[in-house]
Amino acid sequence: MDQESTKETAVTIRGAYKRYGPTNVVLNGLNMSLPEGTIYGLLGPSGCGKTTLLNCIVGRVEIDAGTISTKAKYKADIGYMPQDIALYTVLSIEETFLYYGRLFGMTYSQIENRTEELVKLLDLPSEKTLVEKLSGGQQRRVSFAVALIHDPQLLILDEPTVGLDPLLSQSIWEHLLKLAAVGKKTIIITTHYIEEARQAHVVGLMRGGVLLCEEEPQQLMTSHNCDNLEQAFLQLSHKQHNAYNEEEENVVTNYPEDTTEKPKPHLKGEGWFLWSRFMAQLIKNWFFMWRNKAMMVFLLGLPLVQCTFYNLAIGHDPEGLKIAIVDDELPNGLQECSMFPSGGCNLDYPLSCRYIDKLRNRTLDLVEYEGLSAGKLAVSKHKTWALVYFSPNYSSALTERINLTTEYTEVSNLSIELSQLNVWMDMSNQYIGNMLKEDIISGFVDFLEDLFRDCGWPPQVANIPVRIEDPVYGSRNPSFIHFASPAVIVVFMFYLPLMFTVGVLLYEKMAGILERCMVAGITALEVVMAHSVIQFVVLCLQGVIMMIIMYQVFDSPFVGNFFWTSNLLILQGLSGMCFGFLISVVSDTMNTASFMGIGSFFPLCSMSGMLWPQEGMHTLLKSIGWLLPTSLPTEAMRALTARGWGIEHPTVYKGFISSSMWILFFCLMTRLVIKARKGLRAK
Repeated sequence: MDQESTKETAVTIRGAYKRYGPTNVVLNGLNMSLPEGTIYGLLGPSGCGKTTLLNCIVGRVEIDAGTISTKAKYKADIGYMPQDIALYTVLSIEETFLYYGRLFGMTYSQIENRTEELVKLLDLPSEKTLVEKLSGGQQRRVSFAVALIHDPQLLILDEPTVGLDPLLSQSIWEHLLKLAAVGKKTIIITTHYIEEARQAHVVGLMRGGVLLCEEEPQQLMTSHNCDNLEQAFLQLSHKQHNAYNEEEENVVTNYPEDTTEKPKPHLKGEGWFLWSRFMAQLIKNWFFMWRNKAMMVFLLGLPLVQCTFYNLAIGHDPEGLKIAIVDDELPNGLQECSMFPSGGCNLDYPLSCRYIDKLRNRTLDLVEYEGLSAGKLAVSKHKTWALVYFSPNYSSALTERINLTTEYTEVSNLSIELSQLNVWMDMSNQYIGNMLKEDIISGFVDFLEDLFRDCGWPPQVANIPVRIEDPVYGSRNPSFIHFASPAVIVVFMFYLPLMFTVGVLLYEKMAGILERCMVAGITALEVVMAHSVIQFVVLCLQGVIMMIIMYQVFDSPFVGNFFWTSNLLILQGLSGMCFGFLISVVSDTMNTASFMGIGSFFPLCSMSGMLWPQEGMHTLLKSIGWLLPTSLPTEAMRALTARGWGIEHPTVYKGFISSSMWILFFCLMTRLVIKARKGLRAK
């Protein structure tokens, strides 16, 4: 190790370069030496590279060239306090210390003793108090205590005294001086209060990615003939500014494009997975979930509300549709129908009345109009959905036509024309138009069958010569909701875990909590595993709620195997959760994550067969639609619930294979993005 004065060097940095993008050089050949047992005050304006330098020292950012060596070889040897509070506000002070203590490998008794010491030292309220109940200054003191709890060799404190009472700030500085003198701790501290840094043993004035000087505060003021550090910093800044203007081109040109040997991470963790860290993360996640009552209500209430509203609003046949009736064989209008019997073999009575009764039984709202032109105008003005017109001699012509069928007699072309039922429809709404067409045709068949039966004629003759047998799968009167229910559950099981995963991880990421935990030694695998366990419980509850609503409360058809159905849904939930991990590592803001989530939601819904069968899509979409994360699982869900097929059927096991492959793909992409973004974190 290098020697500086009589002290062994705790941190040595030589020729450190770091830039973001092609021109933004953050560290420009920086050199630094920190003797052991020294408080090093790192000063400089915002954006000069202080935070980037600290991140490089703790191993969260890799430098492009140069070397960084420290006596702290393990992450547990470092205490780190970021500029943000970076605490879980739903935890108490005691639980916060317990969580970070377990991350650092401390025993429960050690954590308990240190908690008592730090609460007294920093004048904190009761350790049972939740962090969210503390004032801003108290929260900052808790954040400072987290950096001290495991008694580290190297302390890195980013603005620890911002917003604190002057007396408390002085108390903290006295404790830091004691740690350095008695405990041989090395402390790097950044501060906006330049004069406060006079208490440090050494100050480093940083500007433009380089250290302007590295001296004892008093010696620095004396050598520059200044009364305070601020004046000395101002003089050094002017000198550096002038020198930079003269050599600006050389600075850019001399930036090392590559090094023969890339700087290696200098801090070691304790393996990819430690049970103590995993359990600490798991318990923390549980408290985070349990104490966020609003979030729990949202996560469990949203699937209930979504499925209930879906069943109440979607898939039911429209009722009370208005149909225009123009009956020219009734001189006094439809009121004459009440004068005639509704049954029997009465061929001398208006048959149009008998047919109109059949239409009324189908919950249609019949509106009478005088004249064909008035009826057509009602349809064109969208006052009615269709016009049904009866010609003046409709009944006699239809009787003659029936005689053709029953007695094999000849009938005139005029009678055939007048016996036609003329219908004009508004087909702008395909579903309503097709439903009305079905009602009009099937109503006419029912009318003729009743008439033939009353007259002693074979009713089969009146029916269309096509026999629809009992369906192989489904019911005789299927509903659109029965078609869409499996897709709704699959899509919801994909997106609900996605939303929760993105929300929680981005909250931790944007608040700086995730970065702090990584510095403390927790690994990405432990974060993912602990989150997955909690999320697994939540998605199981969500799946049970949706299954009960869809298949018990609203009685959608379910004839399949519950074991394979539930496993498919869980697999789909895990796929959505893994997609959430990918969005979380790609996105730095909630807006970006929202755009990615919403932007992927609508294509997946429209192309997965949820809103419309894939067989009815464009050829291009059909060729790629099956690749989507929800397409094959949706078909597998339909096969399981509506057809009762087992895992051995290709349609079913393809859904399982699709979900599994997407899980692997999302995990692989998440790993690659993490690796690609390493060293590209915000300054």
